[in-house]
Amino acid sequence: IFFRKMTTGFERLGPLPSASCTIPDTPGNHSSRPPWVLSAVLGVAVVGAVAAAAMHSNQYSPVQEAWANVAVLRPSVHGVTVRHTSAQPQRPAAQGRSASTTGPVLQASPVSQTSAQAPRKFAVQRVLREHTLGVWLALCGAAVAGANLWLSRKRSSDAALARPPLNIIPVHLESVAAVPYGATESHDVPRADNALLVASSCQWACSALAVDEDLSVETIENTLSQLFDDAIKTSFPSLGVPVKPAITPGRDVEKGEYQCNNAMALTKVLKDAGIPDAPRSPKEIGECIVQNLPSSAVIEGANVAPQGFINIKINKDYVQEQLYGMLKDGLQPPRQRKQRVLIDFSSPNIAKEMHVGHLRSTIIGECLSRTFEFCGHEVIRVNHVGDWGTQFGMLIAHLKDSFPDFKTAAPPISDLVGFYKESKKRFDADEEFKARAHQEVVALQGGDQDNLTAWTALCEVSRVEFEKIYKRLEVTLTEKGESFYNPFMPDMVKELCDRGLARVADGATVIVSGDKKPLGDITSADIERVLQYYYLNTSLAQHPGLVQCLKDLGLVKENGAGVECLNVGTAKKELLFELAKVSQNDMDLPSLGKATKSMAEALAKTEKTKQGPKTTLNPGLVDLLRQVPDLVTTTDAGDLVFVPKFSHPFMIRKRDGGFTYDTTDLAALRYRLHTEKAERIVYVTDVGQEGHFMMLFAAAQDAGYMAAEEHRCDHVGFGLVVGADGKKLKTRAGETIRLVDLLDEAPRRSYEESVKREEDKRQKAQEKGETYEGLTEEELQQNANVIGYGAVKYFDLRQNRTSSYRFSYDEMLSLKGNTAVGLIYAYVRMRSIARKAGVANSDDLLTELEAQHPEGLSVALNTETEWALGLHLMRFSTTIDAMTEELAPNKMTDFLYELVTKFNAFYLQESILKAEDRDDKLLLCEVTAKILKEGLRLLGIGVLEKL
Repeated sequence: IFFRKMTTGFERLGPLPSASCTIPDTPGNHSSRPPWVLSAVLGVAVVGAVAAAAMHSNQYSPVQEAWANVAVLRPSVHGVTVRHTSAQPQRPAAQGRSASTTGPVLQASPVSQTSAQAPRKFAVQRVLREHTLGVWLALCGAAVAGANLWLSRKRSSDAALARPPLNIIPVHLESVAAVPYGATESHDVPRADNALLVASSCQWACSALAVDEDLSVETIENTLSQLFDDAIKTSFPSLGVPVKPAITPGRDVEKGEYQCNNAMALTKVLKDAGIPDAPRSPKEIGECIVQNLPSSAVIEGANVAPQGFINIKINKDYVQEQLYGMLKDGLQPPRQRKQRVLIDFSSPNIAKEMHVGHLRSTIIGECLSRTFEFCGHEVIRVNHVGDWGTQFGMLIAHLKDSFPDFKTAAPPISDLVGFYKESKKRFDADEEFKARAHQEVVALQGGDQDNLTAWTALCEVSRVEFEKIYKRLEVTLTEKGESFYNPFMPDMVKELCDRGLARVADGATVIVSGDKKPLGDITSADIERVLQYYYLNTSLAQHPGLVQCLKDLGLVKENGAGVECLNVGTAKKELLFELAKVSQNDMDLPSLGKATKSMAEALAKTEKTKQGPKTTLNPGLVDLLRQVPDLVTTTDAGDLVFVPKFSHPFMIRKRDGGFTYDTTDLAALRYRLHTEKAERIVYVTDVGQEGHFMMLFAAAQDAGYMAAEEHRCDHVGFGLVVGADGKKLKTRAGETIRLVDLLDEAPRRSYEESVKREEDKRQKAQEKGETYEGLTEEELQQNANVIGYGAVKYFDLRQNRTSSYRFSYDEMLSLKGNTAVGLIYAYVRMRSIARKAGVANSDDLLTELEAQHPEGLSVALNTETEWALGLHLMRFSTTIDAMTEELAPNKMTDFLYELVTKFNAFYLQESILKAEDRDDKLLLCEVTAKILKEGLRLLGIGVLEKL
């Protein structure tokens, strides 16, 4: 409407010509409006439309659907089913809006709603940040419109002006009419022609750009889930309970590649809902769902097993089309809401060498970064190095003694680790040096220029060494260390204290995360947390009131030495802990858990009733709770008990006024969410820090820095790398293995193995009187690096990341089993097949084969092994989806290993190069190689063309 009014309002809308816009050859063939006016109007109109669409709803993205609705160039590729309809595409009923339209509308399958959209007040910011495409669309459309108008003036003698050569989509637009309102003179008519040019240009820009935007794919699982969701809702419209479709791979592929398992669970749901005439048996429910299943190109058929689960047969034509699209258009990510994702990984300490412990964080973080980037998210890679702390006092003091001219000449420190050890030795042995080191720290924190210069020099030496390792591992990071957040910490702590969110406890400033619950709703689990936080930070013996309650309950008895103990065992077998040693400081976690659970269950008795579990608190315990400051609050509605979430507080300032790691991490989280505008943050550290990050996230929520509806923070914990003895991997001297030494060893072993094999091949060739050219020295070195580094990465990433694993060069460099060497070898085999087939350009196999087969080609899926391989290839996007949700790289390693296993079965059974459908089989090999290569790239591993 805005566009029509600004261009003097054209009465009706007609389809644009598919090939040209006629420009009358008359002297008055120029609009009285300059081209830039219409271009500007077009730009404003498109940007306004994008913003309005984005603000239209906070439940789904109309902008993404708009792109999908225009993407009709390849309607059956990428999992988008497009059809013409005379009705407006359905929107969620919660919007409460209706609209009508005349003329055909292109409707696509709904965009995935895996996560909620941001609130409306952030819609404009989200458009400017996320939907950069809309801005480009406006600029591109305006530029093309201006060019068309200029060409129409320059070539007014032509009978017709061809539309832009990239007019690739014949879409009927609601455009401007041939004659505007009030046009009585012939020279008024060209205004309509110019407007047609603008609309034509707008159509071209929208079409070309929208196809790029909607190249993401809907996974088979999500597509099936949507279809069965519709079927369940249609089958049982009065069912008020939402039912999530349970789609899993089929148990018997001959009956169905997938199955839906909702029927059995729906039996009870329908019975409880009391829906009249509803089917009662799982088989009847399944049959009802199948009858209401929407038609789809994905599903060939569905049948119900006697047990009620629904077998789903996948349409082979659909799979062939999807695989062919992967070759034609490239691999596309699963459909996800695009976010700004910040990943914090690696994070070594300045002045210390990276050791084997840094390997996991670095390669896991790099893998996740590549995966999120592949999905189209904006990824910020942060290296939160430890560049601040008390250790710099001794380093600066030692630097000043060793290199007095450090201010004018860069200190020649080649071995920073040795330098660190020297300063640490002096710090431990020399009290005068120790006192001076403390003074240097104070001066550094106070901003002393000389100390800052020394600190910068030390950081730079470490930075150079770190970068060497990152280059070898092909890791990209932006350093933003602890020191970066120092200026923000004082104001943040003051703000939290002023708002009453932080409190002073024993002289330190802390944040205690928790919830206030009515006294009558307290459970034994709540009492466990209360005991750990308020009582077991010190010895249980120091709380005589609580000890007396436990004595009354029979939980305290003397051991053989006459020492009072807490008995958490059974009547048959006692388990005693001395009262003086029952505390967080003196007990390991399993023992502490047993002790607090036994005490809590005795102090808060829970019994089952018809109305549900009922907990009765010990009267003596209630009196004790009331004596603790701020633990119990009396209100008009009754007493409220504060239940801490954790066993100890989150400390943001120490007793001496200094800040802690908690303070730094909270300031960093605040900066990342509100200054860097991250919507999702992923921290990659060892599992031992999980508790710290849970407290950090809780403190950020309490402070209002992190909003559950806008932000998501994840801790990606990983286990240790251990040796053959199950202990931390160390050198023979008992020191931690340097990462650089580990990275040197793997390529060296790989090179030696390659040279040995080359010699064996050359010797066998000589015995046969043949000439063996083999690999050049440069190729051997390249192969050794690719295989060596790849083997280390893959062996780590294939593990369950939360578990520790045994490091073994022999296992990781083996050709057998689930190793990078085996996968790279399989890729080399796939590429060699194309070369043996005589395809001149194996890098562009599809183009060459298409030229040889004008009648058309399809990916071979005729035999059992071909179908199994093709179906598995379709799960690539599903695997990517799982990686971004579960943050588990082993999802990809498992997928790739199974992929190679299925390919090897296909390779061994099928005579590829001699088959009648040889070229179709070559396409299957090609798409397999393409996915294998991309999967390895996401893991940070390269491939080779020859071995």
